[in-house]
Amino acid sequence: MKGLRSLVVGGVIIVGGIIYTIGGMSHISVGSIGIEKHMSGQITEVPQGFHWTGWGVSVQEYPTYTQSLVLSDDKHEGGNTDQAWSVGTGDQQELPVNTNLTWKISTKNVANLYQSVGGKDISYIKNNIVKPTMKNVVNKITHKYSWNDIKGSKQADITEEINIELDTELAKQGIEVGTFGFTHVGSPAGMAQSQAQLATSELNVKKALADQEKAKIENQTKILNAEADAKANKILADSLTPELLKKMEMDARQKFGWVTVQGGTPLVQAK
Repeated sequence: MKGLRSLVVGGVIIVGGIIYTIGGMSHISVGSIGIEKHMSGQITEVPQGFHWTGWGVSVQEYPTYTQSLVLSDDKHEGGNTDQAWSVGTGDQQELPVNTNLTWKISTKNVANLYQSVGGKDISYIKNNIVKPTMKNVVNKITHKYSWNDIKGSKQADITEEINIELDTELAKQGIEVGTFGFTHVGSPAGMAQSQAQLATSELNVKKALADQEKAKIENQTKILNAEADAKANKILADSLTPELLKKMEMDARQKFGWVTVQGGTPLVQAK
């Protein structure tokens, strides 16, 4: 009995040790880095894989691979209508734009980033650091240019300027910038309406020109037909020589009786 009791106690100890060990383990996914926060307040960075953390330790995992921030109302770009946004311009316009920014957490300052966001996750960082910083930088720079510059020939230079500024500002937060770009630049609301009206007017003008051309061709066809009829009648009239008229008269008399021919048309007289 005593031996059985010892065996049971030993088993309980072993099982408890296993549970304790498993409960104190943490796992960091591939392509991520972990932050351990101990009860003492100590913060430790841990790489991917399994780690012994012990009890009373919180672990936050941050992916270090490239993330994408899409702000677009185009579903083909991975956006939706809730993500539509506009930028201000130097000529007091609001310009609808779709944008894409690639970014990732720098492995150099993960502990500092963790502390600055109060241990929040990657979603919080995206929505409360990356997105507002990007919007602020983009608006700051677009306000230096006209809407026509942003939509037109200077867009590449403006985009490069935004990339440089974003790289500087997000680096302060422990974020590395990949690339920023406009995937679509619209026109100001009033201008878009004017462009639509202009397009409609151009279509109306093209239709009117097409109708005029059609009428011109129809008139030319009528003239050509009339000229052809006149020419045919002239040829016929020229062919009615006195000799031919006399012969037609003789043929008609033989067939119908007394007739005279006027202008090539036999006139029958009653016998």
